[in-house]
Amino acid sequence: MSKISENEPNLNTIIPRNGLFVLADGTFVVRWGENDIQELETGRYRVFKSEDFDSPITDYELNQLISAGIVEKFDQEKVWLRELPERNKFDKLATWELSRIRSYYLNTTLPGNLIDEIRSLLNDLGLIRMFHPRIRDDFVVLWGSKGLAFTKIDEAEKARHLLTSKAPEAFINTVIAFVETDRRD
Repeated sequence: MSKISENEPNLNTIIPRNGLFVLADGTFVVRWGENDIQELETGRYRVFKSEDFDSPITDYELNQLISAGIVEKFDQEKVWLRELPERNKFDKLATWELSRIRSYYLNTTLPGNLIDEIRSLLNDLGLIRMFHPRIRDDFVVLWGSKGLAFTKIDEAEKARHLLTSKAPEAFINTVIAFVETDRRD
């Protein structure tokens, strides 16, 4: 890990791309040591256990983190992080969190050209009314009933669990993803 020079004002740390990943609970983290991870959105540190790992971070998720002001930029090998919240200093973050709305959906990680097969499978499983397949960044993603987002991560996790229990061979690599928008009063 290397620090970027101070004459680049919005940048803080360059890390190898494989040092960022998604946990099973949907949290984006950076790994600082063998068992030491930090949540990208809250700055909280956690002890990492291998069973917590869910998936490598995708380009789409990195672009979401750019929109959230956490990542400056990325390429295939490196990620440029902005300054993360310091340990136990969440006042600024709490204000930011209150101004954002997160909507969850499921990324099957299957290529977009399989959307018709996924739609057919959902129909065969009797789940077509519960899930609305779409293509996003050339992946088949699943929104909730009538194309609406899951409003809570727990709802998305229950939906993911339902899919993996009904058709594990098709949905085993499905991950929870989200979009964020500004809260409008």
